[in-house]
Amino acid sequence: MGKKILIVDDEKLIRDFIKSFIESSKEFSKYSVDLACNGEEAIAKIKQNSYEVIFTDLKMPNKSGLDVIKTASEISPETDCVLITAFGGGESAQKAMAYGAYEYITKPVSIDEIELILRHITERRELIEENQKLQKALTDKTVFPKIIGKSPKIKDIMDIVKMVAPTNATVLITGESGTGKELVAEAIHTLSPRSDNNFVKINCAALPESLIESELFGFEKGSFTGAIKRTRGKFEMADGGSILLDEISEMNLDLQAKLLRVIQEKEINRIGSEQPIKINTRIIATSNRDLAEEVKNGRFREDLFFRLNIVPINLPPLRIRKDDIPSLVDSFLKKLSFDLGVRKKNISSDVMELLLNYDWPGNIRELQNAIERAIITTPSEMISTDAFTFISQKIHSDSGEKKAIPSITQQVEFDDMTLAEVEKILIYRALDKTDNNKNEAARILGVTSRTLRNKLHLYENDIGEVNN
Repeated sequence: MGKKILIVDDEKLIRDFIKSFIESSKEFSKYSVDLACNGEEAIAKIKQNSYEVIFTDLKMPNKSGLDVIKTASEISPETDCVLITAFGGGESAQKAMAYGAYEYITKPVSIDEIELILRHITERRELIEENQKLQKALTDKTVFPKIIGKSPKIKDIMDIVKMVAPTNATVLITGESGTGKELVAEAIHTLSPRSDNNFVKINCAALPESLIESELFGFEKGSFTGAIKRTRGKFEMADGGSILLDEISEMNLDLQAKLLRVIQEKEINRIGSEQPIKINTRIIATSNRDLAEEVKNGRFREDLFFRLNIVPINLPPLRIRKDDIPSLVDSFLKKLSFDLGVRKKNISSDVMELLLNYDWPGNIRELQNAIERAIITTPSEMISTDAFTFISQKIHSDSGEKKAIPSITQQVEFDDMTLAEVEKILIYRALDKTDNNKNEAARILGVTSRTLRNKLHLYENDIGEVNN
């Protein structure tokens, strides 16, 4: 059944005027229009039909516009009613709003007002419908509303998610930064029997090494300076649910040994206590590094790797699933426009071509940030390529116009150079070799991503923007 609008007015000229505008508008052509010349006819139609929007005059013989709005609110509370009055705000308008009217407008009726009100109602309804679909998806547990994409690679990954979610198996999710590892982890928890319990996240790369242990396992009062009370750790908080160990490759070897014991014994010890605490927590870990390679280089425990790698899931970078970019862009335009409080914006075909031709080293996160920046910096409804000049600049830079970084093949005399200067050249060479990929450069250099970021912060005046 199509969406309907009811126009109620005892003046034929006004009825026809509003109807003509709606039917001639491309934006609102999805609506069919019914007419009623008085309140009684309108009430009869409301009892027989379902209307998205009702425009009703206030002063009419027998049944007034207030009667129409009151009836609509009782029979169809989801209908948006707009009162048309020749008497300004006044008491009648206040009553109409109290009955649940969406808005009121004054005569003479303005096309601009009608258009603006219909647009607001339409956008609000679309958001409500989208939210209902998301809620239904979560209830059905058959689709993944936050994971956007229909490429074969994504479908294969979601098939694995559906198979592993009902189990208690430990899952290791790998992939470059920005590929959506956390969203896949969340989908596993949501589809599992643990979904009614906590899904606790901890970013191992964001916390100082000295704090990760206390965050994971908790501590007793007085166990160290500043421990003023007993505090539960993330594993206890996630008991019965799931814990996400994000970027687990940043965890030091000593803590890796303690985590291995947690997996084997299913118990933890708070710092400062020898009393073990039994836990029933599912572990989901992520890493933007190749952990098998980290094991070879002695930076990750082999036994822990085997325990985590029960069900491996590797997320592809966006550059090899570009057929998902249009869907991602459309989703970001809707969501971010709403979050930023602006009308939904659109992109030109030239912009889409530009987005499809870029390799997105920062993956989905970089794409989302680019769309958000474009929405903010574009005053018009249509986003043009001008909002994405940074992509052209990066492509141009990648073609050989980067700021000077010593080439990986360039011979450098190290005599009379300080250790800091030699270190700087080695970092530049690693960045050159990895096409400015910080995570890969850190792996080659044998340091953590955090350490490399700190070094680059010192050099930021010497090199251009470095990709995540």
